[in-house]
Amino acid sequence: MRVLDLRLAARPESVPYARHALDDLAGLASQTSLEDARLMVSELVTNSIRHAHLSTEQDIWLRADLDGDTLHVEVRDPGGGFELQPRIAGEDDRDSGWGLYLVGLLAERWGVNADGTTLVWFDIPLRRGADDAPRV
Repeated sequence: MRVLDLRLAARPESVPYARHALDDLAGLASQTSLEDARLMVSELVTNSIRHAHLSTEQDIWLRADLDGDTLHVEVRDPGGGFELQPRIAGEDDRDSGWGLYLVGLLAERWGVNADGTTLVWFDIPLRRGADDAPRV
C-alpha cells in the first residue's frame, strides 16, 4: 500500500520536508522505526541534492509503501548513478560519506539501482523497538 509519494525540489529545504512527510506513519510504526526512517530519508535526499548534480528545476522522488510489517522507502533522482565505496567507521576523518553507511547499519535490507536514474531503497520493520535497533 503506497503511503507516500512526493516530488521534492533539489534544494536543501527539501530535506526537513521529506523527513517530516513520514510523520503520518506515527500511528503505524514504532518510534524507533520512525526515527530510523526519518534519518535514512534525510541522508538519501541530502545525497541526491549534493551528489547527483541536479538543477533546482529537477525533482527528487520519495516514495514509501507498507508491505505487511515492513516499510519500504525509495528515493530516486535523475542523476547518473555512482559507484558504491565501502565505508568503515574510523577509517578516516571525512565529513561526508556517511549516508549510505548509516542506511546499511539501520536498514533490514537496502540497495541501489541505476538505470538512467538513481534509486536507493531500504526496508525496515514497522515495529522495531529500541532494544531491536542496530547500534550506530
